[in-house]
Amino acid sequence: MPGSSPTCDHRRLADEVLAENPILVSKITAACGIEHDAVPAALTEVIRFLDLIVLSGDTLSPSISVDLAWHEFILCTRAYAAFCQQHFGRMMHHDPGGSDDKNRQQFQQTLALYRQHFGEPDPELWGPARPLAAGDCGGCGGCGGCGGPDAL
Repeated sequence: MPGSSPTCDHRRLADEVLAENPILVSKITAACGIEHDAVPAALTEVIRFLDLIVLSGDTLSPSISVDLAWHEFILCTRAYAAFCQQHFGRMMHHDPGGSDDKNRQQFQQTLALYRQHFGEPDPELWGPARPLAAGDCGGCGGCGGCGGPDAL
């Protein structure tokens, strides 16, 4: 079955996606409030997060920065669908929602799996990247309002 793994070169995959979809650089820059040169790292974290979902078979929650970068990748629908099919053998759907408690639990599980497979997560991408306005929170646990980044 197709799929990446914790030993694959996630950064190379991110660089390939960005080379094939240069619009993602400006989109992720704007969405995440990061510099252009940080976009490959953000997309690398999205790919790692997707890998963790496949590896665990569980519903997981990303940080707000990873979630926002993922949203921009998803909006390049053809590229995202093709990437998912090639690397995971299926579409990796985004299912926001759930209770705050469940999302906090899923975020903590994500961090534990991340550490197990990739080492310590980058606090710039897995902690709060910017203050959230009312209504921004998707309940991912990475915004600071529910204690997600304190786990870093």
